Amino acid sequence: MKNAHERFGVLEYTKRTKDTTTRIRLRLDRFIGEVEDGRNGKAHLISVLGTDSDVGAIWAAVVEQNHFTVEAPGIDAVTATLDEGAQCFRGTISIAGRKPIRHLVAISTELAKTRPGADPGGRRTILCDNDPTFVLYRISQRFGLPVVPEWASWFNEELKRRGAIKPLIGLGCSPVLVSGTKKMFLKWIRTALRQKRIEVPDCNGPVRWNLTRSFFQVAKDDSGEETVQALGENRQTSQEAPSEPWSP
Repeated sequence: MKNAHERFGVLEYTKRTKDTTTRIRLRLDRFIGEVEDGRNGKAHLISVLGTDSDVGAIWAAVVEQNHFTVEAPGIDAVTATLDEGAQCFRGTISIAGRKPIRHLVAISTELAKTRPGADPGGRRTILCDNDPTFVLYRISQRFGLPVVPEWASWFNEELKRRGAIKPLIGLGCSPVLVSGTKKMFLKWIRTALRQKRIEVPDCNGPVRWNLTRSFFQVAKDDSGEETVQALGENRQTSQEAPSEPWSP
C-alpha cells in the first residue's frame, strides 16, 4: 500500500445554514467528470471514503444536487454536481484494528443508462476506459450491435475520424464520451462490410472478449512492485457472448 495516499484526490463540500458553515473534505479514489466552462461541470461518478457522518453529508448533497469541488493529481480544481436522479451506493470497509471506513459511490443518471437495454435511443455513452476493445464491447452491449473483437481498431479509428469520441476528466481511470445512436453505428458497420474494411469471421461459436483492464486495477511502480490495491483486482477477464453477438 506504499504511496497510496498520493493517488487519492479530495472532494470538498461546503454546507451553509443560517448560522453555521461546515466544510467537509473526503478522500476521493475514483472520479469521472465533464467540464463545461473551464472550472464548472457535471460529475458522472464519484467514489469517496470517510466517516459515517461525512459520507452521509455527501450523500445528502448528491440527492439535493448541491455543488462540490474536486481536486486530484493531474486534475485542476473543478466545481461539479451530479444530475437529478443520481444513484448512490453506500458500504463499509472493515480494517482490522481500525474503525470501519464508510464508502460512497454515486453515479449520474446518464452513466446509469449505459447498461444494456437501459436507453436504446440514447445518443451519449459514458465509458470508464478508452481501450478500443472495451469501447466496442460496451457500445455493442448497450445497443445490441452485431460485432466481433477484431473490429475494435476499425471502430476506434471511425470514432476518431468522425469526432464521435472525446476524453473526459478521470481519476483512477481514462473515461471517454462516445456520441452516436444504434442506427448510426449499424450504418457504419454496413458500409465497412461493403467496402471490405471489416469482415465477418468464417467460424461459428461464442464470441470471446478479452478485457485486460479493470476499473479497480492495481497500480504498479516502475520496478513492477504493487503499490496500491484500491478496491479490487487487476486481472484478465474473458467474457463469452452468445454465438449471435448482436443479442443484448
